[in-house]
Amino acid sequence: MGIVDEYIDYMYVIRRRSERTAQIYREAVEGFLEWCGIGCGDASGLVSGDAQETVPQEFASTEDSYLVDWNKVLTVKIIRGWRLWMLTEAKYSARTVNQHLSALSGFCRYLFHRGILAENPFGLLDRNGRNAVEGARLRDESEKRIAFFPDEALEKYFAETSDCADGTLLELYDDGQEHKDVYDRICRRMIISFLYGTALRRAELISLKISAVDFGRNILTVKGKGGKTRQVALTGPLEKELLNYMKAVERMVPSADRSGEGSLFVTFSGAPLYPVYVDRAVKTELGGRTGFHGHKSPHVLRHSLATELLKEGADIYSVGRFLGHSSIAATQIYTHGDIHRLKEVYSRSFPRAEKK
Repeated sequence: MGIVDEYIDYMYVIRRRSERTAQIYREAVEGFLEWCGIGCGDASGLVSGDAQETVPQEFASTEDSYLVDWNKVLTVKIIRGWRLWMLTEAKYSARTVNQHLSALSGFCRYLFHRGILAENPFGLLDRNGRNAVEGARLRDESEKRIAFFPDEALEKYFAETSDCADGTLLELYDDGQEHKDVYDRICRRMIISFLYGTALRRAELISLKISAVDFGRNILTVKGKGGKTRQVALTGPLEKELLNYMKAVERMVPSADRSGEGSLFVTFSGAPLYPVYVDRAVKTELGGRTGFHGHKSPHVLRHSLATELLKEGADIYSVGRFLGHSSIAATQIYTHGDIHRLKEVYSRSFPRAEKK
């Protein structure tokens, strides 16, 4: 096990980051090392030209990370060179560059606390309020707003696809034939309903087990970020659709594990859902429909429910608990509602609002 493996284990086990976050951090740190040529064996042809000018060449083909003098590799000059390469050569977005720098910063902090690094180079970088990305274009106000789907567009979608939810489509299924397209339609609709009805994150949806559902109390137990557990209420319509979906799995996917520890949502082959499947389900179902503009992703459905709850008068603390936020600051991003509605509430509620 190399130092990077130990760092990822630390992030996953000690810091209790999600499996997906740990994977992203691994890819970012290993991407930096590949740019430097570290761990590549014969590094000829693999090391970036910029890296060749900055990284000490005695480490460029080192495969054993314990033999690397990290004080000579993790320097401000080399990290700035990597950052510039990501922005100009790799053409990464500012968000991706920030994410990679955050992962490498954590790696440097980990090495520093272990006494492997004499000082953390990220403490010397001038971030200038730009999240450590020099020269990256700052987002304008329209890009900073949280994307969400209008409730009217979602209700129209649910009405038009009701045959996938109420068992009608399942009744037309012939047990003697394999109809993957029929199951996928039912499953995709279930994904949209569940993401919007519970505001789950994609990883939370994928990791759900059958035992997480308490039909007696209409409660769903969700394990979220950092291993934190929360309970989410299942509404009547969503519970009925879930029961119909589970019937579809029993009839159409006999290979699926339907024990308590089996995955609640599965593909037609019986395997647990995976990120790309969920992403494609959202894009397939909502793409090309009236009212659904911009980026179509599972997280936008989460944004949509949070926005709707706040618009209908739910207090921000309750919404934060529902979403599984550990800080109210994380929930405040959803307070982007119509300013005109806020003015109307102000005018009705404040006695002096109409006085001159």
